Amino acid sequence: MSGLGRLEQIKDLRSVWKDEARDFTPWLSQESNLELIGETLGYGADWLELVEMEAVVGTFNADLLCKDTASDDRFVIIENQFGNTDHDHLGKLLTYAAGRKAKTVIWVAERVRDEHRAAIDMLNDATGDDFQFFALEIELWRIGDSQVAPRFNVIAKPNDWARRAASSRGNPTAALTDLKKTYVAYWTEFKSALSEQSTLRCQKPSPQQWMLIPIGRSFFTLTVNINTREQWIRVQLELHGKDAAGFFQLLERDKVEITAQSPIPLDWEDLPGKKGARISIKQTDTDPTDRATWNRQHGWLINNLNTLYGLFHDRVKALDLDDLEDLQ
Repeated sequence: MSGLGRLEQIKDLRSVWKDEARDFTPWLSQESNLELIGETLGYGADWLELVEMEAVVGTFNADLLCKDTASDDRFVIIENQFGNTDHDHLGKLLTYAAGRKAKTVIWVAERVRDEHRAAIDMLNDATGDDFQFFALEIELWRIGDSQVAPRFNVIAKPNDWARRAASSRGNPTAALTDLKKTYVAYWTEFKSALSEQSTLRCQKPSPQQWMLIPIGRSFFTLTVNINTREQWIRVQLELHGKDAAGFFQLLERDKVEITAQSPIPLDWEDLPGKKGARISIKQTDTDPTDRATWNRQHGWLINNLNTLYGLFHDRVKALDLDDLEDLQ
């Protein structure tokens, strides 16, 4: 085959972004670039939601403060810099994380020094599953006269296997019941199937009856649930938080249109006692402990996850509580 181009790396970030604070940080804050970070780290394009650029932390300013959209209260700090990582930015990362109670920290630089990679590894080893630290290098590439394309390379990240092993050694009561082991196995196989059959990404498998999938906005999640006692599986768009009722009203405004577009029947449930709401589909007479049917169950869950994502992703991100006045 002839006529193939050759990748060319652009060595100096300043040839694209003249100033770190005025150019690079605003570029990084754009939705499409936060999506790229989420995809690079394996959490999917809908993981991060920008809260604030140059977020105040005491007398300092964190470059980017984001929300983990799979959680109501998890914040993510992103600190970026040109050139090599340095001690100054490492100190800032820890200060910002403490000041904003962030559970996830992402350090973006042109080059991550070995000593700083080791520091990030140490932080991941020393903290529990609730915290995670990442170091990313950014590169710029193009082919011929094409547009410049960014690429993030993961240099340091949490070692989930090592964390699980340390937890097991340090806490003998951490041994799981047979049912909880089944949950972990169920979601482990589900996560593998999801990566093969969908662009959606889910959290780390846990010994619980549900799995969360970000949809791109905090206080909204796609959730898959299983119930071993009543023997059903369910996929739902879940709304939670103080504004859930208002957002649910706005979605109900378009219920006829959504129903017409949906290839599956949906249950719409306002849950005022739980300060939430959900739009779901459930399959009954299904035993999540029957491993012989897991492949079929996972296929059903993934197909309906993809359907709900297609129906609600853009709608959820466009919702504005000010539009409630038109419904009065």
